[in-house]
Amino acid sequence: MAKAAGTLGELTQALLELARGQGHLITAMSDVAREQRITNLIVRSQITADPVEKARRMDALPRRSPHDSF
Repeated sequence: MAKAAGTLGELTQALLELARGQGHLITAMSDVAREQRITNLIVRSQITADPVEKARRMDALPRRSPHDSF
């Protein structure tokens, strides 16, 4: 009985550690997503500020015919 209780305690500790680890992972993933949004905003503002780069990107966009299906 004592061995089963000890094993159950170890399992509980392992599950708590797993939950903490997942919490850290979720926080890290949200931090990365926030940093990516900030980076995208910076890049967009640089493209908008640089008329040569803006023109180059506009030329690179694929052109669609009004008759093309989506």
